[in-house]
Amino acid sequence: MMRLRRSKQKMNATEVLGLYQALMKRFGRDESGSLVLFGMFIFILMLWSLGIGIDIVRNETNRVNLQNTLDRAVLAATDLSQTEDPKTVVQDYFAKANLSEYLGTTDVDPPTSDGILNYRRVDATANARVDTLFMNMLGVEYMNAYAASSAEEGISDIEISLIVDVSGSMGDPSSSGKSKLYELQDAAKEFGWMMLCNPNAPVNSSGNCSVEPGIVSISLIPYAEQVVVGEALLDAIDNVGVAEGETPNTIYDVTSEHRSSHCVNFQAEDFIQYDLSATELVDRTGHFDPWRGAESTPGAWTCRTEDWRTIRPFVGHHSNLNHLINNLSASGNTSIDLGMKWGVSLLNPEMNRVIASLATEDRTGGATATEPDFADRPLDAATTKGLKVVVLMTDGVNTSQHYLKQEFRSGPSPIWRYVDKSNKDFYSIYRASTDEYYFTGDGKWYDEPYGKGLSYEYTTTTTTCSRGRWWRGRTCTTTTTTSTETVTEGSIAVQMVYPEVWQQFTTAWYAGWSWLSDPVLDHGGSVKNERLLNICDVARDNSILVYTVGFETTSSSEAILKNCATTAGHFYEADGSSLTDVFTSIARSINKLRLIN
Repeated sequence: MMRLRRSKQKMNATEVLGLYQALMKRFGRDESGSLVLFGMFIFILMLWSLGIGIDIVRNETNRVNLQNTLDRAVLAATDLSQTEDPKTVVQDYFAKANLSEYLGTTDVDPPTSDGILNYRRVDATANARVDTLFMNMLGVEYMNAYAASSAEEGISDIEISLIVDVSGSMGDPSSSGKSKLYELQDAAKEFGWMMLCNPNAPVNSSGNCSVEPGIVSISLIPYAEQVVVGEALLDAIDNVGVAEGETPNTIYDVTSEHRSSHCVNFQAEDFIQYDLSATELVDRTGHFDPWRGAESTPGAWTCRTEDWRTIRPFVGHHSNLNHLINNLSASGNTSIDLGMKWGVSLLNPEMNRVIASLATEDRTGGATATEPDFADRPLDAATTKGLKVVVLMTDGVNTSQHYLKQEFRSGPSPIWRYVDKSNKDFYSIYRASTDEYYFTGDGKWYDEPYGKGLSYEYTTTTTTCSRGRWWRGRTCTTTTTTSTETVTEGSIAVQMVYPEVWQQFTTAWYAGWSWLSDPVLDHGGSVKNERLLNICDVARDNSILVYTVGFETTSSSEAILKNCATTAGHFYEADGSSLTDVFTSIARSINKLRLIN
């Protein structure tokens, strides 16, 4: 470092200025200690920024705590099963969290917890003042941790297809000791009560229903080997026209060759689409008996005729639903795919004009007529906020579904019938290979069917028994009489069409004649499982919420039901002692809260 030697000589002003300039230049070139002040400045800024971050984190921590508490409180307060006053519930949550001082407004709609219970909405706010530690140096003395939450629960505009298994195995005992059908009826009635009457009170409790009429509809779809659509609904599908100016003249045409049958045969392509059928023509199921033997009178129809099997579309009152459920019985094979197909179809807005026609027609007894409140259903999801739900229950797996080969559904058959003067039927069966007719009356072959003006000989055997004295016992005499009948021209045998044959004889009787073909085919379990999963995919693709219930089922059946459900969490296992709890859980899930903020 240069030292300035003092001189005894005095310096003039010019010399002083020059010396000053020299010192300034030297100082400017000296770099020692130049970053200390700058570093101190940056360090202070970093501390300041860190302090701001700490204040922000403290505020956010308080806000998250408030928001979480508020969400839980609002959800609990909105629950329709909550019997306490909603405002009290919110306040209690905050009191237990030691946050009461921060609770703001709480609004409830409707304002009281009693009265209509089909809808409730709760809005609440909370605000906490968080004093700052560092930001106050910038003049910000505190921050607000603000939270707001809204939740609603309602059962407004809900359409449910309740699809229940009524196959023969449902008559078997369950693990509870009572029949599976009994447990199903109990569970289904509990479900109907919670959805249609009161989501809070136990089933059949005293007091009026609190669910507003016209809000929730349940379509009951029993299924076994077939789903019985019912005469009214099937006729409506066949006859109801589309809107003016549109084509075709009807939504679907249902074939009419088997008027005693109110089931339909679906094709594979029908299970991959939302519409009822891939074509405008829907095949009516043949009215035939594939179950009884050749010597039996037909009666075990593949499309059964019992009234309790019929689809009941859009039921709105729990007592009506209870009556229908109480009438259920159990018999037949299992076609889960058909039950699901009809359940999904009854949620499709395409069916609206069909249901509207049933809601306005006056039908004796009203067995399948739709309640007027539901004339606008199925609702269009694009224009409404309605919820569409399927609840599918089974106790087994898909089994065989019989159907007639196409050539045996209609048209002339090889069976000829003649009715004599005593109203007795005689039948002749044509064999094409020999161009002959086998007469069942005498077991002989003829060139013409019985009733074409020829003479026929037949044998009648009668047995007469009489009781003599007690020590002699019963005596019987057998008499054989051979008779000849000449059928005059004009009493003509008539060729039967196939629907008439199946009304009179079983398919086993028909196939028992060696020169006739077996008229029946069937879909097996693997085909029906594939169809079931296809229609389940269609339901999910159209925003239908699908719950499935396996009632004491096997692991293979449960795997299919899980794949059918909206998620694996929408599948429920049940036994005889838990089926009612499962249906109750599903009802509460349907009514679950929807957090909207």
